[in-house]
Amino acid sequence: MMGTAQSMMDPSKMTETFRAMTQKSMEQSKEAYARMKSAADDATKTLETTMESAHQGSLSLSKKAIDAMRSNAEAGFQHMEKMMSAKSFAEVIEMQTSYLRKQVELATDQTKDLQSLAQQVAQELMKPGREAFQKAADSAKSL
Repeated sequence: MMGTAQSMMDPSKMTETFRAMTQKSMEQSKEAYARMKSAADDATKTLETTMESAHQGSLSLSKKAIDAMRSNAEAGFQHMEKMMSAKSFAEVIEMQTSYLRKQVELATDQTKDLQSLAQQVAQELMKPGREAFQKAADSAKSL
């Protein structure tokens, strides 16, 4: 028993054991760093993609809203021109009623279009995050 205790206290064996433990610890640290770096890179890519999607979505929504305003303004000017040519008060009422009906239909269609586009933008905005989450979940399962 004394011999075993002395062999455990042998400095050359202790040094070798310490070196092996240190090397294993360094390898584990490098692996952990590589995983953290990969996760950080993935998060950066996800954020960049999300920001680009947000920018493009914002541009699409703005363009759609501007197109709607332009369409409404043109319809208003056309209506005013038609009103100038009215021959009677009854014709003015008829034109106004028709114009208002068309404007309500147009506003309804424009609202539906904007709502649909907003939903598409939201889906595109969430897509990179969903993909990153799925990748992280799959990666966690493999550990």
